[in-house]
Amino acid sequence: MKRMLSRAMRAAGWVALVAGAGVVGAAPAAAGTPMNQSYAVYATGRMSTQPVGQASYSGGSPVILPNADAAGLLGTGLITDAAGPASASSKVPGLVVTLPGQAAVRARLASSSCRFDTRARRASGTSRIDQGRITQAGHRTIALSASAPPNTRIVVPGVAVIMVNHQFTGGRGTLTVQALRIRLLSHHQKLVLATSVCAAANLAPSPGLGGPALRLTLGALGLLLLGGLAYLLSRRRRARAG
Repeated sequence: MKRMLSRAMRAAGWVALVAGAGVVGAAPAAAGTPMNQSYAVYATGRMSTQPVGQASYSGGSPVILPNADAAGLLGTGLITDAAGPASASSKVPGLVVTLPGQAAVRARLASSSCRFDTRARRASGTSRIDQGRITQAGHRTIALSASAPPNTRIVVPGVAVIMVNHQFTGGRGTLTVQALRIRLLSHHQKLVLATSVCAAANLAPSPGLGGPALRLTLGALGLLLLGGLAYLLSRRRRARAG
């Protein structure tokens, strides 16, 4: 029974992650109008995901998830993403990114934030890496600056290119801040951690969203868990009957 419950929990977790990302990706974006938002993880390559833990001012904030783990690549603690009328933030604690060549990126906390100044009509942002370091077997440890200048580039030869406090401005003055952007050189994999986006637009939140959206997400996790457990129990009964 314990083994079945464990399997159901793992299945529910993966289904919830995929379903949650899909729901967030389908949230209304005001016909393409930029909006303040944040998300904990985004990946492209062999492992690809929609933004995980995405919070937006027009679609629900804050968003809290127990982790954003991916076996063999990523481990985190409790992640928190938030977005308001003039700001956004993302916090990813307990970060461990496994790199090829017995290497890893570790940090007590990776976070980013941004704010749109309605008077100056300009967005600004920052990121922070607490107790960050890059380790590799047979090499010295590389310490990551807690408050690195924007677009600090670190190369781990033959392994990865890492951007710390990656910042860029898009259309209509929208600012994106990424605490860490990691590109694996031999695995065709990109991983973006702790992203905050502030737009040059002050959108009003959609009616009926916000806090209730978070409660709905947490309720859906429970339903998925119960559904997964019921499915496994049903299969076991049918096997015995046969």
